[in-house]
Amino acid sequence: MHLMTPQQWADKYFDAGSRPSEVTLRRWLNEGKVPGRKVGGSWFVDEHAWQADGDDLVRRVLDAG
Repeated sequence: MHLMTPQQWADKYFDAGSRPSEVTLRRWLNEGKVPGRKVGGSWFVDEHAWQADGDDLVRRVLDAG
């Protein structure tokens, strides 16, 4: 598992002109469209789960690396 802030995730995977807003990112996390978890009052994106796109073997390989 590799947790990153929604802003870090958006900066890494979206161009500046197509980056979703912070509100949209939180909504996607809350709705499960982007895998993540809430720690305290803050959301974090699980980058490895997102990259694996539901494939457990891929997620385990990413987590092991």
